[in-house]
Amino acid sequence: MGKIVGSHGVKGWIKVHPFTEKIDTLSEYTNWFVSSDEKNWDSYKIEKTIIKDKTILVKFDEINDRNGSDVLNKSMVGILKSELPKLDANTFYWSDLIGLNVENKLGISYGVVDTMMETGSNDVMVIKGKSDILIPYLPDVILNIDLNTKKILVDWDEDF
Repeated sequence: MGKIVGSHGVKGWIKVHPFTEKIDTLSEYTNWFVSSDEKNWDSYKIEKTIIKDKTILVKFDEINDRNGSDVLNKSMVGILKSELPKLDANTFYWSDLIGLNVENKLGISYGVVDTMMETGSNDVMVIKGKSDILIPYLPDVILNIDLNTKKILVDWDEDF
């Protein structure tokens, strides 16, 4: 949901760069999970949030000084998936797409979705395989997403 990008002041505040579409989305949750390795997550209760430009300033109940906030620098921020709003049938969270295999209609495998990125005009899947491939996340390119089989079927020529 975001990344801690530094401390703010001496009273334990941190600066978070949100990955959410709307900057205030993270402020709606009272508990955040923080991880430096994206495997082990610690729960923190939110005392207060302030939105400042494209950053969220956050005060956790448990952290009251600069030393405590410095320890969390560069950590990732998440929330429980069960707390996220339910989506329509053909709408997915980016986190659902990460790790899915991508292949075209001819059965040619490109690799797996490593990350997603915004370009302004549309989102793009970054595929890791024999080489890195960028595939636009557009309705005429994405033919099917099957979370059960962990596959994304695309209309994409291997020469692109």
